[in-house]
Amino acid sequence: MNGFSGYALRQFELDIAPLDLGQTLGCGQTFRWRCQQDGSWIGILSNQVVELKEEDGLLRARADPGNGDIRREVCRYLRASDNVSEIQRILRKDKVIAPGIRKMRGLRIVKIDEWECLASYVLATYANIPRISKMIESIAREYGTKIREESYAFPSPHELGRASVKALAGCGLGYRAAYLNSLCREIDEQRLDELKKLGYEELREELIQLPGVGDKVADCVCLFGFGKLESFPIDVWIERALSRLYKQNGTYRSLREFAKDRFGKYAGYAQEYLYYNERTFASEGACMFTRT
Repeated sequence: MNGFSGYALRQFELDIAPLDLGQTLGCGQTFRWRCQQDGSWIGILSNQVVELKEEDGLLRARADPGNGDIRREVCRYLRASDNVSEIQRILRKDKVIAPGIRKMRGLRIVKIDEWECLASYVLATYANIPRISKMIESIAREYGTKIREESYAFPSPHELGRASVKALAGCGLGYRAAYLNSLCREIDEQRLDELKKLGYEELREELIQLPGVGDKVADCVCLFGFGKLESFPIDVWIERALSRLYKQNGTYRSLREFAKDRFGKYAGYAQEYLYYNERTFASEGACMFTRT
């Protein structure tokens, strides 16, 4: 781990298992992590730069500046309290995903800050992961608080709200600039606190009323931002997986109902396994799962 040379930092170890950083941080659910040549991952959590690496069965972490309870922050982000073994035991009852699920036992759902998740997924509409990351880094550099050289915290609604639509468009956001500008006028800490108190279905309906938020974005934010594990976001990869593996085709609503009935309260984990398999293996002509 050599990405922090010359910086003040805090170092610590965590025992979070099972965990595969590559599967977890590189599978498309989060956008501000970069894998280094030594296998470590560097990203931004709140107002800190964090480096994570798996070594000797432990998760070694370094944070700059290392303020506050960064240990707790990392545990929260990686959902250390999730009993992944039990979740997978339940999901293995599904005969389609059961054959390959063990190879993804280290893939964990992350817990992103609610506001950052909402804004990021509004930017993610009709964009690939490299472009999403570029847009996020652009607005962070322009409007977020500087942590250290080339590293910036994600801007708050208030910080972003000072930017005009034109200025946001200048960050490469395109038509999404208008959505983000409007979103900043509707979201503040009080509104976020209200949303946190809602159950999944109520939360989803409230999110869909916000600018730039449709079915998929709402479900992504429910899952990765608000931690609703029953949420099942559906994009083109998941549509392909459901069609190919389960012979399911139809509207977003019908596919969501199918997933709800099939996977229950851990549909979000099933979604990530299907998504990871579809992008990583099925697109190359291979597959770890069994067709119905």
